Amino acid sequence: MALALYLAFLGAACAYALIDWRRGWMLVVFCGVLQDPVRKLTGGAPVVVSFAVVGLYAAILFAARNEILHHLGDFARRFGSIYTSIVAFIFLLIVAAMNGVLTYGLAMWKVPLLSLFTYCIPLVAALFGYVWLQREEWLYRWFKLYTVVTSIALVGTILEYLRVQSRILGMVAFEGDFIRHLPGIQIRLLSGIYRGPDVMAWHASMLACIGIAMTLRAGVSKLALVWGSVAAWGFFNCMIGGRRKAIYTVVIFCAIFVWRYARRLQTSQVLAFFGVLILLGGVVRQLASGEETSVYAAGAVASRTELAQRLEGGALATFEQFGLMGAGLGTATQGVYHLLGDSAVVGWQEGGLGKLAVEVGLPGILAILVIGWIVVRLLLRLTSIDDVPGSSQFVRVALFALVGANMASFMASAQAYTDAVLALTTGFFVGCLFATAALDERLAATTRTAAAPAMQPVTA
Repeated sequence: MALALYLAFLGAACAYALIDWRRGWMLVVFCGVLQDPVRKLTGGAPVVVSFAVVGLYAAILFAARNEILHHLGDFARRFGSIYTSIVAFIFLLIVAAMNGVLTYGLAMWKVPLLSLFTYCIPLVAALFGYVWLQREEWLYRWFKLYTVVTSIALVGTILEYLRVQSRILGMVAFEGDFIRHLPGIQIRLLSGIYRGPDVMAWHASMLACIGIAMTLRAGVSKLALVWGSVAAWGFFNCMIGGRRKAIYTVVIFCAIFVWRYARRLQTSQVLAFFGVLILLGGVVRQLASGEETSVYAAGAVASRTELAQRLEGGALATFEQFGLMGAGLGTATQGVYHLLGDSAVVGWQEGGLGKLAVEVGLPGILAILVIGWIVVRLLLRLTSIDDVPGSSQFVRVALFALVGANMASFMASAQAYTDAVLALTTGFFVGCLFATAALDERLAATTRTAAAPAMQPVTA
């Protein structure tokens, strides 16, 4: 019943997206949240439900195809070096896919194909974000919608913590407590209504980051209290979720934002920032003081050695085991075991660098490093530009901090980004960031178009 209702809603969303694809993107937020509890309520918890939202995204891309093709040329002209690098990387992905076929055999061709799909989704999402963002206020509307939906969805994390019995709570296709063992402590990882702890942690950290950014934007006002509460709520879920990377994602977001925007911070924003830090500190202190919750505060601490190991992700051991070309696409992609049947997943890597090492090899890593260097240099220039008509430095820095925090999260644990919603949203942030470089031109073009009818002579 739940699956039938969800598919009906998804079909209606696809139909609406064909009419208005810009607002159709907003519906991805709803469908992305609903798909996980629907999967839990469906017999056998079919993995295809977690990819159902891709159907809505396909409808959006089809409806926006003309605009995407139009802006593709603009992107290639404006960011030529990035465009060329991405084309070269796609070629390397195809080579890695062929390597994956050699690893698993031709009969398992769906495995590297699925992995190739997961790599291409963020690239397409980035182009879509570049096309979608025409007005800065549109992004703020998306932030507000995401905040409302995610804040409500995270109630499920609290309910799971309180051991409320429901089929929609907890890790999908898993019974009992999911325990993480650390030296001297055991932490129960929580998923809430999401399909796994990593997915819940990502949403909680993004909610906290958006809440912090919007608090600074509000300054000293009543809205700052609302957004500060949102940030605290998201961070609280980061803490009790048991995934340290969610906590460090928020920390990295704050560090990047302050680094790039410190000179522009006004007194009201500084006060708002310290206010939200006090709220987050209060969350940590409250958890640390509780007998049952102190384990979450203790588990949030990681040593330098642990951080280095997480960031390295097993890349060196991967090259020793599989060689410099790796084992090919699909060997470390989460979810491919559904296609392999009795065959074993070759890769064991969890960190982003290790995943890239086994799937795309050293050539792919080098290509990504080149692309990353080009992108970072460009974004550093972009985030240093003062406010221009239609595009503020604040939103550029906020997006840059979100992207940077996601990249750090990917390096720590890449598995979460095989989730379609997470990959689509992260790519969307990247595209929106690039779009801010053209918002002033788009605003001027729209103004000229709107004024054109009044300038035309009246004819009989």
